[in-house]
Amino acid sequence: MRIGSLFSGAGGLDLAVEHVLDGTVAWHCENDPSASKVLAAHWPDVPNLGDITQIDWSAMKRASNRKLSSEQVASAVRMYDELEMSLAPIAEYFGVSRQAIWELLRRRTTLRPQLRYGPDNHWWRGGTRADDRAQGIAEKAIQRGVLVRPDTCESCDEAGEPFKDGRSPIQAHHCDYNRPLEVMWLCQRCHHDWHKYNTATPVEGGDANGSLADIDVIVGGFP
Repeated sequence: MRIGSLFSGAGGLDLAVEHVLDGTVAWHCENDPSASKVLAAHWPDVPNLGDITQIDWSAMKRASNRKLSSEQVASAVRMYDELEMSLAPIAEYFGVSRQAIWELLRRRTTLRPQLRYGPDNHWWRGGTRADDRAQGIAEKAIQRGVLVRPDTCESCDEAGEPFKDGRSPIQAHHCDYNRPLEVMWLCQRCHHDWHKYNTATPVEGGDANGSLADIDVIVGGFP
C-alpha cells in the first residue's frame, strides 16, 4: 500500500496510517522548514514535494495513465512470469500504476493469488536511477537461472580474475534499460570502456513522476 501525504506536518498522521494500512509513505508534501527537518529525519528516503501550489499534478496524472510499448509489455510479462516479481516493483520500474500493470498482465498471463509468500514478494533493489532498477532485475534473473553468466567477456573473450569478495569479473551490462533482461556480458575493463564512448537508452517514461503517481491512498493534515 503506497501512501501520498499532503500537508504532512511532522508526520504523526503518516505514522498512524502506515501502521493501520501496513503501507509505506511514497512522498510528503510539506513546506514548513521545521516540520520538513523532522520528516527528513524519520523518512530519509522519502521525497518531500514541498509547496503544494508548485507541484505539477497534471504531470503526475499523465504519468499514471502512461501507455507501455510492446517491448515494455513483453518485458513486464517476463518479469512477472519468469522472475515471479510482484506487481508493485514492475509498475514502479515502468512508471505506471499497479492497476495499469494488473490490467495489462491479466490479459496476457495467469495472475498469482495476491498473497505474501516470504521475502520474494517484497523483493526490490530499487534506487532512483534507471540502471539501478534494471540491474536489480538482471540480478534476480541470474539467481533464478533465467540469465546465465558466461565464463568469458563477450568483447575481449577473456575470463579475468574473480574479485576479492568472490564476485565474478564478468558483469551484466545493459545497452537499453527498457530491456532489463537483455544484457551483454563484459569484463570490468570492457564495461567501463563501453560507457566511456556510449550512452545506454534510458527507460521510456521512467521519470520521478511515474513512481510518485502510483499511489493507493492519499492522507492529509490541516493546511
